[in-house]
Amino acid sequence: MKNTVVACVDGSPSTGPVCDYAAWAAAGLSAPLALLHVLEKDSHPAVSDLSGSIGIDSKELLTEELVRVEGERSRLLMAQGKAILSGCAERLSRAGIPEVRQLQMHGALDEILAGLDDVRLMVLGRRGTEHTVGSHLESVIRLQNEPVLVVPETFSTPSRVLFAWDGSEASRRNLTRLTVSPLLCGLTCHVVMVNGDDASLLDAQQILQAAGIDAESRMIQDESVSRGLCRYAEENGTDLIVMGAWGHSRCAGSLSAATLRRCWLKAVIRC
Repeated sequence: MKNTVVACVDGSPSTGPVCDYAAWAAAGLSAPLALLHVLEKDSHPAVSDLSGSIGIDSKELLTEELVRVEGERSRLLMAQGKAILSGCAERLSRAGIPEVRQLQMHGALDEILAGLDDVRLMVLGRRGTEHTVGSHLESVIRLQNEPVLVVPETFSTPSRVLFAWDGSEASRRNLTRLTVSPLLCGLTCHVVMVNGDDASLLDAQQILQAAGIDAESRMIQDESVSRGLCRYAEENGTDLIVMGAWGHSRCAGSLSAATLRRCWLKAVIRC
């Protein structure tokens, strides 16, 4: 998995855009791409404890049948997952990425994603099917140490990026990473601070200017950081939002379910 872009696919409406954004990212980063489908344990298995509820003979007979049904269900879910992976691989091949690793894993989704080694970028759909990627979005993002790209249900090649700046040391590190990332090279950059101070925003401008990046900077006022950022993104046509790690700062804290709801047509990178 070294230095790999991992696209998490589940067959939901976000699956196609996840593949498209992952292809865009893998090409920009010159990184290999892997598709991941997770089969989670059902919280309501067909086989349950029937002790004391029915007769012994009936219990044994029904338990055997339920075990058979559960096994068949697992087999069908596995086959469905492999079909999803195959379809996504074909989509990526048509997009010019013929060599794609296909992974199918079993277990708790957030734990599996947190345990993947040396992932360059994780790509997730904003909305998923039941017991799959999108429905676990908040917990998945919280556990990730590497950048996570959360995408909407339609794909458009990013051309304008909004960087959420709050003046923290974490924000400074992320902005510095942005200046050297080939993924964002050539994109029009906007640096936006909500309810901050002009000196801090000037600091962000100087970091970008030192890297030879011409960016527009803007201070805005809003009672809600997430609402202010999303409003700016809509008004200025930015289609990609870059934010800090969850909970490390004021801007980071705004990367929440509310932010993703407000910016539901935008792709968001959590660094």
